[in-house]
Amino acid sequence: MPAYNEEKNIERTISSWVPIIKNHPGSEILVINDGSKDKTADKLQGLAAKYKFLKIIHKKNEGHGKTILLGYKKAISSSHDWIFQTDSDGHFDPNDFYKLWGERKLSNCILGHRHKRKDGLHRIILSHLISIWIFILFGKYIKDPNIPFRLIKRTYLKEAIKIIPEGVFAPNIFLSILAAKHGYNLHHIPVKHKSTKKSHSNALKILKGALQGFAQLTLFGLRLI
Repeated sequence: MPAYNEEKNIERTISSWVPIIKNHPGSEILVINDGSKDKTADKLQGLAAKYKFLKIIHKKNEGHGKTILLGYKKAISSSHDWIFQTDSDGHFDPNDFYKLWGERKLSNCILGHRHKRKDGLHRIILSHLISIWIFILFGKYIKDPNIPFRLIKRTYLKEAIKIIPEGVFAPNIFLSILAAKHGYNLHHIPVKHKSTKKSHSNALKILKGALQGFAQLTLFGLRLI
């Protein structure tokens, strides 16, 4: 889980995943605190004292993309067979994890897709445009390519992550593309999506990030040809 300024959500989110961890003894939660400026770090330290399975990395603020990649790199150095990635803002229902877990023997990379997505219209439109652009560039249609609700085989992730350029805005999109290109059925399992106040973030900031993402995808597509 990447986390940035999630003091209002982080305790509830971590607690909601406790039953999943208990049903899979030996599992861990890794939270990467991306230089939060609020009390997220303090909240996490308190949670770590309560839950021994909770691992935390604090780092300077570098943005969501670099934080996700760092989390993946730490995860692939573990001994766990499967890596599950989600966000720390409480948008998802942890029970939907079992929908993906039940399909793990069928694919090395399994994605949810946000059913009745509770985001602003600009986010929804951009997501559709990205899916269309991916289809144009790579010939693969991916319903929700950037979804932070995905299950990946560690051995596959270890190889796939080597192909992702450093510094990309949305590494999860690149992972989705690679898995599709490598012939894996992503399954696109519908999962519940909840609205939070942070859902309605700055539209201009999102647009700038999207333009950067489109450019990076185009260069990536040229590189894979």
